[in-house]
Amino acid sequence: MLAFILFQKESYLYYTITPGGRWFFLMIAVLLTIVAPLISVGYLVYTKQISSFYLDKRQERIIPMTISAAYTFGLYYMFLKFSMPQVIMAIVGVGVIGVIVTLLITLFWKISAHMMGIAGFGGAILGISQSFHPINDTIIIGLFILAGLVGAARIKQDAHTLNQILLGWVLGFSISYGGMIYLMSKPFT
Repeated sequence: MLAFILFQKESYLYYTITPGGRWFFLMIAVLLTIVAPLISVGYLVYTKQISSFYLDKRQERIIPMTISAAYTFGLYYMFLKFSMPQVIMAIVGVGVIGVIVTLLITLFWKISAHMMGIAGFGGAILGISQSFHPINDTIIIGLFILAGLVGAARIKQDAHTLNQILLGWVLGFSISYGGMIYLMSKPFT
């Protein structure tokens, strides 16, 4: 999501953040939202605190999601200190909210984090398109199709029930779409 916004030539961000700055911020985001959580989960598997990377058991998802929430909040805090543009803060903000909501639901029920993520991406793109910068309809439609494919794959893998998939999609989309609209209208301090 961040790469999409930072490297889109039609956006003012492309011209206000230097090429090196765009890559720096993207690498920080990748480290804190992908690499560090993967290493943390690897450590949890290695130390047998969880049984596998797949996190099939609801109870085994709680510690990794808590770690992921901390890393995502760390990214938000870091970007806040760098006085990043509002759209970037909104993107990271809805990410933090989405991870925390997923964690809270996981305390009681297994929800599809994959659907939360892909639907959240679609919701955020639609929110950006409506409140900040129009985005090609083909991209938005493609994201909805991709969400359907992800949901079908998760059901085919027997990783989730249809209800877990549907609730993941509804919450992911709603949080990100509503969050982007709301956060784009508020100043970040």
